[in-house]
Amino acid sequence: MITMVSTIANGGTYIQPRVVKEIINSETGEVRDIETVKKDRVISEETAQKMLSMMHSVVAEGTGKNAQVQGYSIGGKTGTSEDGVNTGKYVTSFIGVAPINDPEVCILITLYNPTGEGGHQGGGVAAPIASQVLGEVLPYLEVKKNNEEEKQEVEVPNLVGMSINQAKTALDELGLKIEAKEEFDENNKIIKQLPKAGIKIKQGTSVIVYKNE
Repeated sequence: MITMVSTIANGGTYIQPRVVKEIINSETGEVRDIETVKKDRVISEETAQKMLSMMHSVVAEGTGKNAQVQGYSIGGKTGTSEDGVNTGKYVTSFIGVAPINDPEVCILITLYNPTGEGGHQGGGVAAPIASQVLGEVLPYLEVKKNNEEEKQEVEVPNLVGMSINQAKTALDELGLKIEAKEEFDENNKIIKQLPKAGIKIKQGTSVIVYKNE
């Protein structure tokens, strides 16, 4: 199921699944990458886009609403099936991709015979779990939110010896913030900073400064 949905997310091209991304020799540090292997086109790119659009609708306004993650566009499909005939047991699931406009993650949640308060429908018990997982994974992968400008990396300047106002001006020009751990007056100079000068960080990040006595 993951391979099938990944094929849709990849524009209709089948990508051979792999478990290992790279192998690192613990003694020499040598890294051997496991290449991504592209196979045949399974469906047209047009069909893949239509499928993604329908999956987006499922989460935006259908049975997969509980898989929504604030700030991100998620696509998916819920599933509910009987586990055997007249057993009263069910298999419930949610499968999806995110973000829908440029998929980076494919997720499958499968629950066997769920018995909690949410019932046994995929949208009721599996989709919320997908929401929780994606809510952690997408920020960890630094996937930008909808309508969020991609932040650039800039090099931290050397602030040592500057006054707090001079440092603030220097950081403002780079799109960085300043955080003083102590109260500065006009006579105080910066003697230490974190991160150190030369380190690259994303715009909007704070640089912590310390003063002399």
